[in-house]
Amino acid sequence: MTSSRRPATSPAGRVAARGTGGRGSPVPFLLPALLIVFAVLIFPIVFSFVVSMFDWPLSAGGGARVFVGVDNYKALVRDLEFWNSLKLQLGFIFIAIPLEILLGLAAALLLNREFQGGKVVRALILLPVFFLPVVSGMTWRFMLQPRYGALNNFLLALGAPEITWLGHPTFAYAAVIVQDIWRMWPFVFMLLYAGLAGIPTDVLEAAEIDGATFWKRLLRVILPLMYPTILTALLLRIIDALRIFSEVYVMTEGGPGMATTLFSLYTHRQAFGYMKVGMSSAMAIFLLVISIAFAVTLVRKNMSLERLEDQGGSR
Repeated sequence: MTSSRRPATSPAGRVAARGTGGRGSPVPFLLPALLIVFAVLIFPIVFSFVVSMFDWPLSAGGGARVFVGVDNYKALVRDLEFWNSLKLQLGFIFIAIPLEILLGLAAALLLNREFQGGKVVRALILLPVFFLPVVSGMTWRFMLQPRYGALNNFLLALGAPEITWLGHPTFAYAAVIVQDIWRMWPFVFMLLYAGLAGIPTDVLEAAEIDGATFWKRLLRVILPLMYPTILTALLLRIIDALRIFSEVYVMTEGGPGMATTLFSLYTHRQAFGYMKVGMSSAMAIFLLVISIAFAVTLVRKNMSLERLEDQGGSR
């Protein structure tokens, strides 16, 4: 009488068998997420890149398109308005975001203590973040209105002359930056406050016992421990600032002239003003490359800081 036995399978082999297919395969669970990522992220990027290779005027109808290769990108390089919009966009980023980080850090340091009504104050600070960009832009447009705006009424009460804030190129550009700082610095505050609350209190107490002043504690203890949080806030704000559109369009529509025509507004103008979908898609791809460059730089910097911390902790 013969008996047949099944070959023994180790637990690792059973896990591997389930992971490679069959009833335990994770593919059915990942497939919906992969389809969403493809539909929301990958397909629009690929489609925009394909459209950027065509001369596709909207005024001639959806079917009138001619393959031109990289001619749209060459035309962008020769376009002075393109370089002006890029300069305005980078200026917006390098002025607004550092000020937002400074304000957010100052508020986080100030409010990182328990006091009566502290939770209410911290909640009220976050209110501008929840304003829709369009609502924020309209609010600032009405407030800066020459004759009936709140700011001019206040200045007129002090005897100052009436100023057309959004009609002057320099003032309009400054107003766009101030509006973004007002709306988004609480977001930076929220991130930095969370990072500051995560610093061990015994580290700060030890520095204080050693006689370190507030500025020494800030420069040598607090900021080094908060570098990853600051870099994260910087990355999120740069990516968000690169796509700013609604509030600027509502406030100035890119004017006066081209004074506030940021990169995203010029992309919109190429598509729906000049009716050049191919050119606007080329600008969108260019913006994607800039975003990836910023993201890779900041993420690599953050990873290098983490490696330094790991090396310091292992010694």
